[in-house]
Amino acid sequence: MLVRNHFLFIFVVLPALLLAGDPPPTDFSAAETDGPLVLYRGAKIVVKSVVKRDTSFVPQSQTYDNAVGLSLHCTVPETKDTFFFRLHDLPKAEPDQYDLPAQMLVLSDIEGDFKAFKMMLQGSKVVDKNFNWNFGRGHLVLLGDYFDRGTNVTECLWLVYKLEAQAEAVGGKVHFILGNHEILNLAANTQYVRRKYLENARLLKEDYKHWYDNNSELGRWLRTKNAVEKIGDYVFCHGGISPELAASGLKLNDINRISRLNIGKDYEDITTEDGKLVFDQKIGIFWYRTAAKNQLNAEQVAQILQYADAKRMVIGHTLQNEVTGLYGGQVICIDLYHEENLRLGLMKTLWIESGRCYGIDSNGEKSSLFTVPFPKKKGD
Repeated sequence: MLVRNHFLFIFVVLPALLLAGDPPPTDFSAAETDGPLVLYRGAKIVVKSVVKRDTSFVPQSQTYDNAVGLSLHCTVPETKDTFFFRLHDLPKAEPDQYDLPAQMLVLSDIEGDFKAFKMMLQGSKVVDKNFNWNFGRGHLVLLGDYFDRGTNVTECLWLVYKLEAQAEAVGGKVHFILGNHEILNLAANTQYVRRKYLENARLLKEDYKHWYDNNSELGRWLRTKNAVEKIGDYVFCHGGISPELAASGLKLNDINRISRLNIGKDYEDITTEDGKLVFDQKIGIFWYRTAAKNQLNAEQVAQILQYADAKRMVIGHTLQNEVTGLYGGQVICIDLYHEENLRLGLMKTLWIESGRCYGIDSNGEKSSLFTVPFPKKKGD
């Protein structure tokens, strides 16, 4: 009986838990190299890190009068990579409408896995071996959930931050779209946070709730990001646009405005009906799963795309075995089993070139996704 129960847990219960989005049952992570954590204390900038000294991990803190000439670095213990970056100017809210570029790499749900992130970015030649932008005027679209589950969240976020500035300097663009795990962490919800970060918070004497608040650099930066963006005829978001959200009368820029107004709040503290709809854990933009589960009808899909004035919706959040086109390719799902793919040595995601969709792997190999023609909107 014990053997049978063990078999059921490993092969039935555990996969079901993971597919439902629950964390692994046991977290063996502990305090480790981390940072930098950039905090604003009055007119001062405080930079805190956890560094390794001999066999121990110890806190390190430095205070600066301003960011002029300040170069920071991030070291990834698992891969032994280091990259450098400078702080941005005061961040401002991102636009949510863009023309379609010639090339886009779209990647979702990395969940603090720097090795997987590195493999996909370097394999597709979006970045070079030194983690510098190598994609010219191309766009990198990241569909949320770069927090939690993995143990390199800080490193993944700073790499996105660095690439964002480098891309803009040459006419490219990095789009970081918020997912439900960004929303949870910005509200200081530690339900899925690995033990490493809570132990590091104690070492640094900096409560985790302050790591991404309005007085932190990453917190300020993340609060400028959108919940949904339209690039050419594609609409991008983490969970998806539900029929209820499409019928609400809210425009895409309303969703983003409402998102920014309520970031950092627990759901129970959101007071407006529009806010409750956007953040709803079943039909809200960050959490919605029904489209990715192939449970909509053709009329509902048409309603959603007409609402967004788009021909395709690209989403993450709900796991698929492969980059998957549903409803005749009108909804593209890109949340894959990255951890498993990494173990197999081949990451995969979505590549869009000249308006056509391809799968791309970490060797840079592309494969056409759709044989159906590009769907037409009403009135085309």
